[in-house]
Amino acid sequence: MKPDACYNGSGDGTRKQAEIWCKELQRQGHQVDLVSTWGSYQWKTYDIVHFFGFGLWNYEMINWGCGMNPNVVFSPVIDSNTPLWKYRLFSYIGCERLRLFSQNYAARCYRDNVKLFLARTQYEADYIRQYGIGADKIKIVPLSYREDRYDASIEKEPFCLFVGTMTQERKNVGRLIAAAKKYGFRLVLAGSPGNAASEKQLRAQIAGAPNIELKGFVSDDELCSLYNRAKVFALPSLNEGVGLVALEAAVHGCNIVITRLGGPKEYYKEGTAWLVDPFDVDDIGISVERALQTDHLQPKLREEIKQRYSVESCVEQLVKEYQKV
Repeated sequence: MKPDACYNGSGDGTRKQAEIWCKELQRQGHQVDLVSTWGSYQWKTYDIVHFFGFGLWNYEMINWGCGMNPNVVFSPVIDSNTPLWKYRLFSYIGCERLRLFSQNYAARCYRDNVKLFLARTQYEADYIRQYGIGADKIKIVPLSYREDRYDASIEKEPFCLFVGTMTQERKNVGRLIAAAKKYGFRLVLAGSPGNAASEKQLRAQIAGAPNIELKGFVSDDELCSLYNRAKVFALPSLNEGVGLVALEAAVHGCNIVITRLGGPKEYYKEGTAWLVDPFDVDDIGISVERALQTDHLQPKLREEIKQRYSVESCVEQLVKEYQKV
């Protein structure tokens, strides 16, 4: 094939999605260019021009890009709990001639210049449809976990692990800490605690609770060790698109407690994870306690995730959609 995709990243998670797909496409023998906005490219030579990430920059890039190559694919990456009717309403508010528009209005303006929209979940696909885009132009290609370094010889320990940016309100770490303090389960927090002020605030919430450990940043090797040792992984987010860290934890044999809001629940068959109300401290706490006491879901869940969401499987689906375009 000619070069398959080029990319413009925005945001760490969005960039990571593009980079994972890029690496696997290259491994499968396809040529892929990761595009810099300062670079010079022969746009007409690409089989596919694939844009990632939602923002006003898309208005210029997609309108301009489709004139040189009509085979435009777009992964908007929408993480929202806004009611669908409001989302649709916002997409009508603006004036293209006066260049007065939000990113939602811009998406409605350039929708006809995109041949294919890719969603990670049906939940996200429903949001994309609010721009007046037919279901035939929207396909679901799920995301994959990064790697599998599961070591079955490591015995699981009775603690709950969280991995993520703790300063993001949507990650809901405050309620997870409150649940750990109320129900007494051991909680390990790994990831960015932010600056000195935000870390101080986190430690104030923990208030010296002996069952809660704030690790902060960890290396990939230490993260792998935590995944392998943790009995439970919790991601009770207020707003989440997929929750790739939860998929990684599931592949490493963890029981999963995850938000019932948004798209993450679509990655787990019914009864294989605890779906919680992220606003309810008791629901979070009771679910973690039950997950800590449950042994029958693993390793079956691990095998299901490996089969459905390996990078090879997900990118094979991606290539099929590229070929249709």
